[in-house]
Amino acid sequence: MCSKYFNQIIIYWQNQQSQERNHSIKHFSKIKVNQQMNGLKAKNEFAINQQQMNKVLLLLVVLSIAQSVFVKRSNDPTKAVFTQLEAMEEHELGKKLLDTIALQLNNKAPLSDIAKMLQQLRENLILNQQEADQKHAQDEVDCETEIYQYNRRIDYASAEITDSTTEIATLTSKVEQLAQDVENKKIQLDILNEQETQLTEQRANDADDFVKFEHETENVIEAIEVIFTKLSSIQPDQEVVQILTQLNQIGSSNPILALMQVASTFSKDQLNNVLNKLSEVSSSLEQSLHDARQSEIQAQLDYERLMVEIESQRESLSSAREDSERQLKDNEQALDLQKKRKEDATDELNAATTGKEQKEAECEGWRTQYASDTEHRQQEISIIRQIEEILATKLKNVKVYLLERSSS
Repeated sequence: MCSKYFNQIIIYWQNQQSQERNHSIKHFSKIKVNQQMNGLKAKNEFAINQQQMNKVLLLLVVLSIAQSVFVKRSNDPTKAVFTQLEAMEEHELGKKLLDTIALQLNNKAPLSDIAKMLQQLRENLILNQQEADQKHAQDEVDCETEIYQYNRRIDYASAEITDSTTEIATLTSKVEQLAQDVENKKIQLDILNEQETQLTEQRANDADDFVKFEHETENVIEAIEVIFTKLSSIQPDQEVVQILTQLNQIGSSNPILALMQVASTFSKDQLNNVLNKLSEVSSSLEQSLHDARQSEIQAQLDYERLMVEIESQRESLSSAREDSERQLKDNEQALDLQKKRKEDATDELNAATTGKEQKEAECEGWRTQYASDTEHRQQEISIIRQIEEILATKLKNVKVYLLERSSS
């Protein structure tokens, strides 16, 4: 995180050392270090005296020679300091800081410059941490807000699915009932039409039978009247030759002729008895014909009444069927709307759930990165503080460590 500072510092010092060998350097070089952490820029300036740098180089040569005899001593009072510094070597920032401090000490840079550099680094890290804290707080607010919105969408979509599912069940039942009702009314109409056809056919057959019966009965009555008239003209004491001659003209197959031949042999009482019987038969036939005519009239009236009732029932059933068909159509359309509503709500639920999961994963990534950066930054701040404390209290030990370090 701070490697940019140190790389620029080292490159700058190396260029100054190769370009300026004069012991009477009259000006100081300015090193401009730029750091950008989350949009923040820090500017540090260091003035290096070339003459002091040369002296430090000489000191580094001496330290290099001394490094060859460097041994860690368990009873050395500087062991604790060395242990701290060695631990810092394990950290990238600690190693770079020690490299930079060694270079500045070699260049005879004032201790105040080193302290100022460390202070600026530490303050920049603290400032970066504060900015990171602010950004993390804002990220948490954004996460909470967006996840809240996703939860609202999920709740609404879930409620829509529940409500539409209930409506679908209700409408499905209604549609099934109405469809069955329409079918039942169609069956009833078919039954009525069939009854009408049967009744009409039966009425026509009955009417034909009546006409036939009427015609035959009238013929029989007419025949009886003829027979009655002819028999009434017979006198038992009268010659029947003349009458038989007249009947014979009708034809040899004339049954009346045969009857007259038989009746001519009747006594007066017998003949009267036959005439009475014929009269009774004729009256009976006439009554039967009258009754048949009345029955025919009543049958026609009953038929017409049934036709009116059937037509009335047909109109009522047709109207009820049409009403059921309208209700069926309306409920089918409502059912389609509820199915579409459920489908849209399901899509919304899936989209909101996916969006929430992605946002939660993104927020968790931010938290993980924030925690990692914070831990790393706190370690760097801790290292800088330790170096500041060691330089302030045990500078001599630091110089010895760096001397031995450079010669190893």
